[in-house]
This record gives sequence, C-alpha cells and structure tokens, in this order.
Amino acid sequence: MKKTLAISLSTLTLSLAGCGSNVPACNDSETKELVMKIANDELTRQVGQEVANEVNLDVLAVRTQHTNEQTGAHECAAELSISGKGGANELSITYTVEGTDDGESFYVNVSGL
Repeated sequence: MKKTLAISLSTLTLSLAGCGSNVPACNDSETKELVMKIANDELTRQVGQEVANEVNLDVLAVRTQHTNEQTGAHECAAELSISGKGGANELSITYTVEGTDDGESFYVNVSGL
C-alpha cells in the first residue's frame, strides 16, 4: 500500500491507497491506525524517535460528530491514549476522514496533537 504524509500548520494528513469508493468510518480499524501513525509521527517530531519508541498509542471513545451525506466524509472526535514508562494520559483529538474523488484513497486529517 502506498502511504504519503503531508504536514500543515494545524493538521496532519495521511493518504492510504485503498480499495472501493466507500469512506471508512471514524471507528474503522484502518482509520484508527492512520490516526495513531499521524500521532506517532508528530510525537517523533516533538520528542525524537527514541522517546516515541517507548510510548504506546491507542484511539479510544471514538465519536462520529457529523457525516456529510453527499461526500461521505466524517468528522470525528476521540481520546488518544498515550502510555509509557512515565505513566498514562489521554488527549482529546478531532479528525476528519474523507475520500478522494476517484474513490481509490482516503485522507485522515488530525487536529489537537
């Protein structure tokens, strides 16, 4: 699978080539994996690879805030669980999941990291 990463000031975007034209749900395993990848990339950028390797991430309490009926795009909210040697913490995040016009990929944009 082809993965690309684009970074802007307030949102990280990750594209994963997929099959079909359906936009995955907020709680879909592929969506949550991409959210954790984006969070791990941001953590690595902030504290370095060595520290990021010692941290476990999980996406919990996923909530679909809105679904655009025309495009299938979802607005989501969740708790990002961050745990490691120093203890555990949860961070409230929001993210969107939207498909490309050709239906071959979807993007996950994460805010609140």
